[in-house]
Formats: sequence, structure tokens, C-alpha cells
Amino acid sequence: MEPLPSTFVTKQESSYRELWFNTYKYPILNTITLLQEGESENRKLDFGDIDVAITFFEQLITGLGGEDGVRVYFASPSSDGNVYNGKCGILTVIFATTCGADKVDSKSYYAFSGKTFDKIQEDQARRWVHNYQNVKRNILFETLSDNDRTKLIRETKHVWFSLVQITETLEEMKYQKAKAGGMVTGFGVRFVSYTNQDYSFPKPVPSAEERRQRLTIAFSFMNGKKDIGIEDIDVVEFNERLALTEKRFYGDTFDTGDPTPPPSTGNKADLDVSDE
Repeated sequence: MEPLPSTFVTKQESSYRELWFNTYKYPILNTITLLQEGESENRKLDFGDIDVAITFFEQLITGLGGEDGVRVYFASPSSDGNVYNGKCGILTVIFATTCGADKVDSKSYYAFSGKTFDKIQEDQARRWVHNYQNVKRNILFETLSDNDRTKLIRETKHVWFSLVQITETLEEMKYQKAKAGGMVTGFGVRFVSYTNQDYSFPKPVPSAEERRQRLTIAFSFMNGKKDIGIEDIDVVEFNERLALTEKRFYGDTFDTGDPTPPPSTGNKADLDVSDE
């Protein structure tokens, strides 16, 4: 029996993050999106078919190794895929692989097409990312922690996953699809937020204070239209795996990836508007 994947987040913490996003960030995002786009803001992106999700992640990490990883940019195009002056767009994400310890983009970008993530051109990806960073990232400043606002640290630009994190997530998808039969039908990306409390599993996570109240994402299995966690699939096995997981705890592992960079680092990724 294997421990839980390194992207595992407790059900309680997942609920807190979803609630924090829905309470403090979503209303602000939804107000401007309704005004400028005439549509409601996104809360999630769904792979309706678990096999499609597995295929995407398999293809995404093919050829990666060592310190390579996956960066997930926040972006906001209009629903037709274009970016217009005076239009804030609708929240989405773009997946990109990175190379080496410096996390340099490999220049392959994938955007959600309604069923999966398809490859898009770099210029298009840049326009989508810039629109988010110039508009929605700025208006979310007021939702950040007192510490971030005092230091003029801004909202998350993107989230980075190590190859280990993505690989373990992919293996969990395959395992649960095979084990749970028809219970696991899809896989979802959720917009959530770190809360005003430091995450602890089973002890405080290093540097957690730096992430308070920042935008991030979460992964979820789906049964039809409903989100289900690993615990919901098989609670007995979950508890056994949880015990194994707690024994191997060695730091900030059980999370949905680090916001990369924390805005205070000045680390600029290829599609970023600036290094701030």
C-alpha cells in the first residue's frame, strides 16, 4: 500500500480554502466579470472524463526528468479566446512544463478547451496571462493579508509543481480509476485560496505564513458533477494510507504546489508582465 500522493490536502483544509476563495476573492472577481464580460466568473475547470485527464497529464510530462516540473499560470481571456481592451476576461489556467532548477518555461503552453487542455501558441498564452496580471491580479490586492499589503506584495501569478508532485497525482488518478470502478468519472481543477491560518499536516508547514490568503488551485476527483476526495472513495484504505503518509512527512509536501514565485522573490517567469 502506498502513502497518499504528495499533492494531498486534508478534506478540512480543502474546504477552508474553497470557502475562503468563495467568500473573499470570488465576489470581487465575479463583479468585474459580470460587468465587463456579461458572464459569471469561473470557479473550476472539469475534465468530464478521467481517461482524458490521464492522457493529458501523461503527455504533459513525457520527456521530463530530474528537476523539471509544471507551471500553472493564471490567465483570463474572454470566452471567445481573445483579449480586448476594457475586458477583464474569465479566469482560467495555462499549463506549461519547465526545465531544470531555474524553472525555465519549455515554451509549450496548454489551455482549457472545455474537455481537456490543448496546445496554444506562446503569443496567445502571453496575452491571456498579461490580461490576468494587469487586471484581476491587481484588483485582488485588497484580499491579501495585512503583511502582504503592507509590504506591497501582490497576488499569485502562477503555481509550480515538481515532477514528483505531478507524477504522484497522475499515478493516483490511474489507481483510483482502476480501483473505484465507476465511482471516479472525472478530474477537476479548482480555484481556491490559502486562508488566514497556516496549514498544518500533521505539523505546521514551513513558510506557510508567506502564503496566507493568496490565490492557488486544487485538484479533485469527480463522480459525475460532484467532487469526491480520496477519503470518500474508500475510508478504510484512506486511513491506512494516511497513517503511512504521516510517517513519511518531511516538510512542505502535502500541498497543491508552491505559488511560484511568492511575489516577494522577484523571480520572473517567461509569460509574466513583470518580476513583481
